[in-house]
Amino acid sequence: MYFWDVVFTENRVRTGILGLDELIEGGLPRGFCYTVMGGPGSGKTLFGVQFLYTGATLYGENGIYVTLEEPPYSIANNVRRFGWDLYKLEAARKLVFVDASPIRGLGRAAPLYTLRAPIGSNEFSIDDIIGLIGEAKRSIDAKRCVIDSLTALTVQYDSPFEVRYNILRLVKALTETGLTTLLLSELSEERMDAQRFGFEAFIAQGVIVLHMIRIGDSISRALEVRKMRGVKHLQRLCPMRITDKGIEVFPEEKVFGL
Repeated sequence: MYFWDVVFTENRVRTGILGLDELIEGGLPRGFCYTVMGGPGSGKTLFGVQFLYTGATLYGENGIYVTLEEPPYSIANNVRRFGWDLYKLEAARKLVFVDASPIRGLGRAAPLYTLRAPIGSNEFSIDDIIGLIGEAKRSIDAKRCVIDSLTALTVQYDSPFEVRYNILRLVKALTETGLTTLLLSELSEERMDAQRFGFEAFIAQGVIVLHMIRIGDSISRALEVRKMRGVKHLQRLCPMRITDKGIEVFPEEKVFGL
């Protein structure tokens, strides 16, 4: 038995990431926002989709995917290789996309919840996103949410104050709805090594970091639970792999080459 071997309780949300819940005493404390950070290709979007897909198909918890960058049809098509049919979940009212991405009119019919003024436009408003999330939550009784990604908001506003103010408003609104939310955020491996995290790491209830570590000519993937308030968690890098089942974490193994 390890200290992370615990009995799942009702106030925890299973992530659906194989091996991760063992690290955080059974799951994420319900109703808070958590930041998932990593560089390009580290698996952040896959992590978010897996959280929502397993929530809807295994745990009876419907979800909302808020996309600020990649259009919904692209996300849905890219995860088909794992056997995840997001269109089917949409049709069954188990998943809703809130589309604030700047790319419109391609791939499929527009989602039911499409932001009037997408990110990058002068008319973009965080209030519109908050309003659509609220509508989507009520329409399918959603319990989970993913924001992909906070990084897009940092280029929307001119000053660091505006960025912080609007992200704080978003986090406050999400917490008040009771949604358990993953906030995806871009972070280079260099900044991770220097521990130079942005303020989004401090306002969240927990921080999960997805690492891609170059060792010679090879790349090793690892997951780190950097912070999880109120939860006893393993404080080291754990090997992570992307398999045909999605992301898997291996708590009892060590990262190759470290």
